[in-house]
Amino acid sequence: MRTFPVIRTERFLLKQILKENASVLNGVFEDDKTRKYLPELYSLIDLEDGILYFISTFDTYTKKGEGYLWGIYCNNDNLLGFVAVMDLSNSPTLFYAMHPTCRLQGYMKGAIYSVIDYLRKSKLCHKVLTDVYKENNISLHILKQLGFSAYREDDDKVYLSKVLAQ
Repeated sequence: MRTFPVIRTERFLLKQILKENASVLNGVFEDDKTRKYLPELYSLIDLEDGILYFISTFDTYTKKGEGYLWGIYCNNDNLLGFVAVMDLSNSPTLFYAMHPTCRLQGYMKGAIYSVIDYLRKSKLCHKVLTDVYKENNISLHILKQLGFSAYREDDDKVYLSKVLAQ
């Protein structure tokens, strides 16, 4: 079994989300903006026990070395949001969400930066992909600040990638 990587910063701790945190994670997914900007994911977790299924799916990804679901924790283990990466060996994909009360405080930018830095240093992948709805200006701004660049657009989304220096 693989050990889950814990990432420490001065402001927060990125560590595995446990089933005990399901109710807080549910608060992230119940937010209107999260529903709007992660509709594919929301439809999966909207089922009974959907949050627990989401967490256990990432437990499987972690055991296989294919992905991680990091919780962003601050001040006595308060869960603020998450950053996830999946399909590391094939098409590494990043997605994330923050509890509405914790937005616009720099946590997500720092968390994404820390995850990208971990992936780069551990050489788990050479590139990370993500997609963002065009109207999600805050997320697009954060990703561009962190060096992601657009490689494709459609009517709704911008598809971005970041090459990790090796």
